[in-house]
Amino acid sequence: MSAETLTLDCIIHLFSYLEPPDLLRAAQVNKTWNEAAETSSLWRNMCLRRWAFCNISVIPGMQTWKKYYLHRSNLEHKKISGRPSVDYTCKAMRGHTGTITGMAYLSENEHTFATGNVKSVVCTTSSDGTVRAWNVQEGTQIWSSPQQENGLQNIATFPSDKLVATIDCHGIIKLWHGETGEELATFSVSSSSCSVVAYTINSKPFLTVGTGGGKLYTLVAANLSQISSTQLFQNCGINSLLCSPDGLWIVARPTDNALPPKVVYTHSATNSVDDELLSSPLPIRGQCLDTCWLPAEPARVAVLHDEERNFHIVSLDIHIEKKSKYKMSITGKFLQTVV
Repeated sequence: MSAETLTLDCIIHLFSYLEPPDLLRAAQVNKTWNEAAETSSLWRNMCLRRWAFCNISVIPGMQTWKKYYLHRSNLEHKKISGRPSVDYTCKAMRGHTGTITGMAYLSENEHTFATGNVKSVVCTTSSDGTVRAWNVQEGTQIWSSPQQENGLQNIATFPSDKLVATIDCHGIIKLWHGETGEELATFSVSSSSCSVVAYTINSKPFLTVGTGGGKLYTLVAANLSQISSTQLFQNCGINSLLCSPDGLWIVARPTDNALPPKVVYTHSATNSVDDELLSSPLPIRGQCLDTCWLPAEPARVAVLHDEERNFHIVSLDIHIEKKSKYKMSITGKFLQTVV
């Protein structure tokens, strides 16, 4: 059987065994081979084989799996070769007189695929008591806040709302306008150590803050008005807060690694009529060393913990279990354990 007698489906199947350089060469043979080599499923499978997570927003005429693969692999090649001013551009952002304590993007997370329409804005906090916004491509400062009385230690941003929230070393939270640097609101949690997480539910921005005293505050981000507060941990502080990709869950790690992290349901934290915050400890034994949300699912969390000097990584799916009309609980279903 000659190549000319093969159906398009057969050619696509054969091309699925080719590496990307060979597939690009095959596309130049004739019109039929070019059509087969441009098949979206071929490039999609190549992307998923090469990278664990691929995030592509398909815009007609602008973004395809082939463009995604070629662009991302080209970026990786440039990172490996690492030739200054050829493979990457390095810009120094000068202005802070103290240690930079936090950084967050204020620009939206958009895939431009090297179209040139790139404008990234980041905000930084510093021990010098200022928060500043920067144009990443130009390395220039857009605005700077007035110097505060205390050093700033944490930052959270809401790109779609153009808002920036900062926390200083005395637990004073301030809200800033992302485009002008204007101070908009203030709230105090009276703690020298704070962790913060920003998230959006139904297009409404919220800010949850964990303190060194183990208390959890939830605020309306637009004006820093308090919605709820609860004592999440009795005898230790909150080390870190991580929000799930869908914004429905927050994992709070305590400063005492012997205690398991707790999962908080953000619907109850952001609803002032709820009498009690819905939260539950993760069913983890031993010392918890780290946690992260896995982007493959909206509520899948991975935990690294040490049990009797053996390191384990477990993944769990978090969901609500309704026990009665007025009673709900959070449960974590074990999926996999890696020793």
